Parts: sequence; structure tokens; C-alpha cells
Amino acid sequence: MLAGLIRLLGGDVWRRRDLRLLFTATFLSFLAASITFPLRMLYAQAHHASPTQLGILAAAFMVGALVAQLPMGWLVDHWGRVPVFLLGLITHPLITLLYIPLYHPNELIVLRLLEGMTVAAFQPSTSAYIADVTSEEHRSEAYGALGATLNGGLLLGPLFGGVIAQHFGFVTAFVISVGVEALAIPLVITSVHEPATHQASRHEERAPLRALFSMVLIAVYASFLAVQVAFGVLGALWAIWVHDLGGSYTYIGVTFSVFALPQIFLGAGAGRIADRFGRAPFLLVSGLAAGCIYAAYGFMHNLIAIAVVGVIEGIVIIFQQPVAQGLLADASPVQARGRVQGVAGFVGSIGGAIASFLALPLYHQNHPVPFVGAGIVMILGSSVAAYGAFRWRRRLLGSPVKPYEQPA
Repeated sequence: MLAGLIRLLGGDVWRRRDLRLLFTATFLSFLAASITFPLRMLYAQAHHASPTQLGILAAAFMVGALVAQLPMGWLVDHWGRVPVFLLGLITHPLITLLYIPLYHPNELIVLRLLEGMTVAAFQPSTSAYIADVTSEEHRSEAYGALGATLNGGLLLGPLFGGVIAQHFGFVTAFVISVGVEALAIPLVITSVHEPATHQASRHEERAPLRALFSMVLIAVYASFLAVQVAFGVLGALWAIWVHDLGGSYTYIGVTFSVFALPQIFLGAGAGRIADRFGRAPFLLVSGLAAGCIYAAYGFMHNLIAIAVVGVIEGIVIIFQQPVAQGLLADASPVQARGRVQGVAGFVGSIGGAIASFLALPLYHQNHPVPFVGAGIVMILGSSVAAYGAFRWRRRLLGSPVKPYEQPA
């Protein structure tokens, strides 16, 4: 039974000890971060933050992540995958600990900005590491397993954080968050080593800037942009929208859980299927289905129907990010994988930030507009990414790709 569960969550990639420990470290890191995630605004409010300061605090994390994405991608290629991952694992809990003595609202804003910069170390380092140590036949599966562990931490953390803060206070929640993330550090230091592929690539000619913007990579960036635009809109509106329809706070929490659960249990399986049968069809079909769902939300009023469709959305969207990540890794030069991941994260963060900023004003003007807009962007972005996947596969079947030559 346990073996079956492990295969469902991560499949064959769990056979590698380094990946098991990398996924465990990822789970602990995101569990720790999400323990305090729902508490930060309340913590600032308890220390007399104004509405303006609360708004800036909410945006500071995203700004920090946005600013740091490209530099972190460069560091991943220059320093290595594991050192940058450790940089995030070590600096993030230290910043979290500073929330205890530095509680003035302006100090909290600065800390939240720095926190976003440290978390930006995660995506390019782990994604480049997985690309280095997996074959094309198992890459989307590995990214699905990574997403499962990440979402597992994000799902459990807020629950623990709420209980801890309710009974023991904010300070205890911050201390426990630091302790949980600290557990991940020795796992990485002792057992996750720099991939031989990247070590060898350091002695090769550096990939030119144009290698980061081939047609295939630009197409995959479109998928990252589309997903983050959709998540930006839903992240900004979901709780307000469902509450406007009469949903309780408990019901809102349930809708988040039913969305996350399919990604935890089916993410790796979705990646495995795409690895086996080709990425283009799954990028296209999942994007079209998700786009239609996002647009439909704008016209839905029944809370039960919203929950049911939320489960379907959670199943549909699992074919998007692991598959796009797999294609991104396939089309990236080894010498530039960190930078490519940084560009993908930067593009996605730009889209998410703009969508989050515009969603609420558009919603107040006309409720369906932001949902329909997210749906259109999702359909367009996934269609472009599917075309890139088709061109990449056709090129590989036709002739070998030279070191810096990407499919045109």
C-alpha cells in the first residue's frame, strides 16, 4: 500500500535518494513558510499597521520575488544548483526569525520584501537540478512530484499556523516555522550534491543570451505567464467572490483544499502520462479546459457547483505546469538552465503581479470581466506553449540539436 502511494505521489523519481531528500526539503520549506503565511497580515494589524501599510505589505513579497528572479537564475548557473537552494533555505528562516523583534509595520514591509527575494532562490535551483539529473522520459513526472510535495506543504501549513497562533500566539508560530525549515538544511548539505552534468558544463563555452529566447523557450514562457495571470486573478478575487455569494470562511478554506488535493495526489501521474505520450496535446487540452473553467466562474452563482468545478479545475491544471517545466528543461542549454528558469519565473511574476493589481478594480466594475480575461490568457498561452512543444518534438525526430541551437 505504501509503495502504491509513493508511486502515485512521485512514481519512479522517488527511487533516487537525492530527489527524495530534495522533495522532502522542499516540503519542509513550504510547510514552514505557509505556517506563518496567513498570520503576517494579522500580525501587522496587531501592531497597528494602516490600510496603506497592509496593502504595501501584501505587495512587498511579490515585488521581492520579481526583482530577484533573474539574479537568482544567474547565480544558479554561476554558483551551482545546490548552493543557491541552500542560500534560500538558510536565509529565509533567519528573516522569519526577525519578525519577532522587528514588528513595526515599516520594518515588516522590508522583511517581507527580503523574504520574497530569498524564496526566489527556490524555483530556478530546484528546477535546474531536476533537469540535470533526470532524463527526458521522466522529467515532467519529476516536476509533478516536486509540485505534489510543494502543495502538500502549502496545504498543511496554514492549518497548523492557525492552530498554533490561536492557542500559543504569533511568536510561537514564527519560532516553530523557523525550526521546521531548519530541519531541511542538513538533509541537503549531507545528501544532495551538485549534479555532474552541471559541473561538466562549467568548463564548456557559455551559452549566448539568444539561447534563452529561442522560439520553443518563448513559447514555454507563454505558459508560465498564462498560469500566473490566472492564479493572480483567482488569488486576488476568490475569497471575496465566494464570500459575496454567501460562502462562509470555512467554506472558502474547503474550496482551497479541494483544489490542492488533486495536485498533491495526481501531479506526478499527470507528468508521467505526458512524458509517455507527448507534451503538446496535454498542454493544449488542459489549457483550453482550464481557460473555459476560469471564464465560466464569472457567471457562476451556486456554491456547490463552484466547489465541484474547483475539483475539476484542480485535476485539469495538473497537466500544465509539470509538462511546461519538462519542456523548458528539454529545450534549455545545460549551461543556461538556471537563467532560463529565472526568465520563466520573472515572466510569470510579471503576469501574476499585473493580474493581481487589476483583478479587484475590474471585478467591482463588472464581475465576470477578470475571470473571462484570465480564461482568454490561459487559452492563448497554453496554445502557444503546445505549438512550441510540437515544434520541439518534430525537430528532435528530424535531426539532432547542436549545443546552442534551438528549434526555430
